Order: sequence, then C-alpha cells, then structure tokens
Amino acid sequence: MDDFSKYFDEYSFNSRVKPAFFLVFPIFISLLVLFEPSRTWTGSTVTFLVAFGVINFAANQMSAKGNVLQDKLFKKWGGAPTTIVLRHSDNTIDSVTKSRYMDRLALLISNFTHTTPEYEQANPEGADELYMSASNYLREHTRDTTAYPLVFKENIAYGFSRNIRAFKTLGIFITVSSLLVSLVVTYLDATALGSKPPKLVIQEISFPYLGLIAILLSMLWAWVFLVTENWVKVRAFAYAKRLYSACEKITVD
Repeated sequence: MDDFSKYFDEYSFNSRVKPAFFLVFPIFISLLVLFEPSRTWTGSTVTFLVAFGVINFAANQMSAKGNVLQDKLFKKWGGAPTTIVLRHSDNTIDSVTKSRYMDRLALLISNFTHTTPEYEQANPEGADELYMSASNYLREHTRDTTAYPLVFKENIAYGFSRNIRAFKTLGIFITVSSLLVSLVVTYLDATALGSKPPKLVIQEISFPYLGLIAILLSMLWAWVFLVTENWVKVRAFAYAKRLYSACEKITVD
C-alpha cells in the first residue's frame, strides 16, 4: 500500500484508495495464489500495474457513489449529522455543551443566533439553516489538518466507512465469486489425488489454497456483518461531534 500512497493525498488515500483496495483485494489475492505465472517477476510487475489502474479507477468511483449513498442516508436519518447534533431535540451532544457551542458560534458567525427549543419547534427549517451554516463555517475553518488533526481523523474515518458501504453489494459479489473459483480449483486439485481417503486428501491440499479460502471467508464475513449502515452512522456522528468541538479553538476574526 505504501507504493500507492505517494500518488494520492492523505485524505484520498485513506478514504478512497483503501476502500478500493479492500474491494478488489479478493481478485488479486486469488490471482496470486491460483495463477502461478503472476508470481514471477514479470507477472508481479504486470499484476502491480493492473492493480494500480483498477484501484485508481475504483478510488475515483468511490467518492461519487459515496455521495449518492450519503444523500440517501441523510434523508433517511432526517438530515446531516452535523445538522442533527445541534438540534435541541437531539441528545448526541448534552444540552450544556450544546449551549456553550451556540454561544461560541454566535461570536464566530455574524448571522448565527443562539436558538431556543421553542424557536426550533416553531421554525424547524430556519433552525436547520442556521445549523447548516454553522457546520459549513466550521468545515472551512478547520481545513488545516495540523491545527485540527482530530477533525481530520474523524473525517477520514467517516469517508472510509461511507465509501466502502456504498460498494457493499459489489464487494460481496466479488468476494463470493473469488471464493467459488478458489473452491473449484481446490476441488479439482484434490480430485487429482485419486481415490485416497478424505482425511489424506485434505492433508494433501495445498496450504496456500486453504489460506486463500480462509481469507476470502473472513472478508465475506466482514462485508456482511461489519460494513453496515450503523457503522457509517456511528462514524458520521463522531465526525459531527468532533467538528463542533473545534469551535472553541477557532479565534474570532
């Protein structure tokens, strides 16, 4: 992965390239294990070049599909987490801290006002516009990753989870396909041993084949049980909380 990192900025590498690599990894690990020519010097070079091209293409697609998924999730959740957490009706941030953040935001942003639960209930759209304006302001003023490393870290974590979740269906398809191919090759390799007892046949199966199957099964489990909407939601709200906490560090212009 270090060979890829020098071609991308830190955010793109962590939130787009890494999900793309995870997406296509079953193909390349299967190719290396099952196709012996790919392990030669020439084969390795070709494999690397193809991998770079495929990962680069997939990484470019990550952002587009991730944004589409984001729009769907925000609509389902009732708004962007950076809007939701500032609402009085939401308890992600406790009321005392939220009030302190609003006081600070009112100092930083000329047209921001500290809302009340009554105002928010009577004018929810107007209140949300204020909250969206506040989050936009904070994003623009926390772009210095050196000054705000924790905001940047949470943004990367959210981008990674969102983008990889956007490709869940394709990821499962690629992993299952690679697993089936691996099982077929392993079966054909085993049947070539003739009429030996099953115990001896299993013992004779190539360790790389067994390792490949174990890796692919683990990846399939991760796609199904770990790459979930709830995972994306947790990361999204963690980023929103970290973004607002930065308001106390920003100086008044």
